[in-house]
Amino acid sequence: MRLRLLINGLLLGLIFSFFLGCKKKDSPAPVCDTSTLPDTISFSKNVLPVLAQCSLPACHSGSSPKGNLNLEPSNAYSQLTKKGSGYVNTTNPESSVLYSALISTSKPMPPTGPISPCSLETIRRWMDEGAKNN
Repeated sequence: MRLRLLINGLLLGLIFSFFLGCKKKDSPAPVCDTSTLPDTISFSKNVLPVLAQCSLPACHSGSSPKGNLNLEPSNAYSQLTKKGSGYVNTTNPESSVLYSALISTSKPMPPTGPISPCSLETIRRWMDEGAKNN
């Protein structure tokens, strides 16, 4: 009986150790070489092309955009900077609704897949620079 308990205990220990050893390691977050970004971020030249990924047909475009957020070039700036919307936070860009949606793991935006680390950094820096319509 003792031998059987000892063997079962050893087997359970081996199985437990195996599963702990096989735990998936978190891969490092992709980074952006910020030296490739412009010194000043332009809304029209740098931010709008990133947002174009989010204004796919049936998403954030047309007369009934998802979340009532139209990201078409003619509407994007006024929609994002609408007072009280929270989409853009120039004091703390990481807490803005836009940034949070782009890094969300539960409801990622755009739903077609995450934007590149440099695109994310472009948007963060644009907000950090005051979210100008330039």
